[in-house]
Amino acid sequence: MKIAVISDTHLTHPTDTFRRHMKTFFGDAEIMLHAGDMTSSSVFDYLCNWDLRAVRGNMDDHDLRAALPEQRIETIAGRRIGLIHGWGSPKGLEDRVLNSFSGVDIIIFGHSHVPFNMTSRGVTLFNPGSYRGGYAGKGSVGIIEISEELTFHHIVVEHQ
Repeated sequence: MKIAVISDTHLTHPTDTFRRHMKTFFGDAEIMLHAGDMTSSSVFDYLCNWDLRAVRGNMDDHDLRAALPEQRIETIAGRRIGLIHGWGSPKGLEDRVLNSFSGVDIIIFGHSHVPFNMTSRGVTLFNPGSYRGGYAGKGSVGIIEISEELTFHHIVVEHQ
């Protein structure tokens, strides 16, 4: 099973480049997880072309903040996956999101705009980075593949 993972889209609308990237990177993904900061409802509406599971971020518009939860847990292919945006300073972000859940196998988060993949206390913490880039320079998204093993990948997004 291929799971698309994205966060910190920060778009006012789904541009042609964004649409092309989503189809290229995630065309065969069965599920999409978005860790917040889509920014606009039109981006959310476009991403609903996938089986989208999302949470709100601190930069999302009023409608998204009202419609989406702050955090959620999804069970996918027998794995419990926590989804949260994150908050505050980048320092200590991983500990804050880890302490927000119990009984999960994976936590997907965003906010820092920095790709991250680490296992702590038996939980894999995965941040796809920011689609737009920002603090970390180039943009990035992620893919989780679940078969007999779990694999996590970051994909660099080239904006031209």
